[in-house]
Amino acid sequence: MTKLILFLLSVAGALASRGVAKLSPVTRNGTTLLVDGKTWKAVGPNVYWLGLDENVTPPAGEPFYAPTKASYPTKERITEVMATVQALGGTMIRGHTLGVSTGNPLSVWPEARVVNEQAFDPIDWAVYQAGLYGIRLLVPLVDNYDYYHGGKYNFLRWGGFDLNKNRDENNPLVQQFYTNATIVDMFKDYIKTIITHRNQYTNLTFAEDPTIFAYETGNELLGPIWGDMNSPADWVQEIAQYVKSLAPQKLVVDGTYGINKTHLSIEEVDIFSDHMYPVNNTKLQEDIGLVEAADRPFFAGEYDWVGGDTANLQSMFQIIEENPAVAGDTFWSQFGHNAPDCDNYVYHSDGLSLQYGNPGNTANQNSRIQLIRKHFIAMSQGKETAPDEALPAVPCPAPTSPSRR
Repeated sequence: MTKLILFLLSVAGALASRGVAKLSPVTRNGTTLLVDGKTWKAVGPNVYWLGLDENVTPPAGEPFYAPTKASYPTKERITEVMATVQALGGTMIRGHTLGVSTGNPLSVWPEARVVNEQAFDPIDWAVYQAGLYGIRLLVPLVDNYDYYHGGKYNFLRWGGFDLNKNRDENNPLVQQFYTNATIVDMFKDYIKTIITHRNQYTNLTFAEDPTIFAYETGNELLGPIWGDMNSPADWVQEIAQYVKSLAPQKLVVDGTYGINKTHLSIEEVDIFSDHMYPVNNTKLQEDIGLVEAADRPFFAGEYDWVGGDTANLQSMFQIIEENPAVAGDTFWSQFGHNAPDCDNYVYHSDGLSLQYGNPGNTANQNSRIQLIRKHFIAMSQGKETAPDEALPAVPCPAPTSPSRR
């Protein structure tokens, strides 16, 4: 009987993993990211809603938290993202809610140290589909803000500090997130919940799955003054060490908003990042220089893809393409159809939604999407494409078992 049980378990594991194309780990050698010994570039979109959304009211009876409009994205929406990134020539996605999910009933942690397994359903599917499409993932672990998906203010409140962003973002007590031992330990417990979770579709823990190539200490982490870059170096090092203790093959990105020079000597940080609102090529070159001098790659984690002057965006892409110390970039941000409804698109309120193939796009939007694709292909494949090359079609619904390019 014991042998039969072991056999059945092995078959179940094989079935759970069937069709999953095993990706090789991403490694770092100085300023260069590598896959199987060859230079690899990280280019793609930010898709912040893959694990938890705020833009769609689901059908009656589906999970929905009205106070923050939180709901789980459909499998069809998630899969379409992967197909679109592939069509764009992208190699990866930066996905906030694959790692940041705290503080509401639909979160991974609705309350401190209370795990909601249902919240992992869309996260598992996203990781599984990304792996099938050959798309890697960069996952932030906490947010600087107090949005629907949670962030540092949840941990502050759970730790006994009655703070919220609207009232208290300039309150020095927000630093307790980084300095209070009880809160830091709680955050590390949350990180463990995320990284050691076993995916129902792949039978791999997130620590084991090379689809997730990096964890980011957070999104746009700051102290109580805008632009202060005050996530303390000892906290960054402690979190990076802890991530690597759980997942030794993962890279770690410093999630501080900007290049904090006091962090550049932290050995456990593999990648340093900044966000570009608006695109500022002088600042970009300064950032690259600082990070390159520390023998690490620079990553442009967010930028405005549609505003400002097209020539300025082209210049940014040229700087990134020509500098081997730049790991890549991710634009803000990608949306698609409200699949399985393939007639309507999902909209977000910030005016920066890239909707691939939307007949309602302006000429400027479509030319910018073509420019992004040209840049991604140059980075990921080393090929030149015409700036007006037609965008390849992405079917809706997209296939869940794609052909790898």
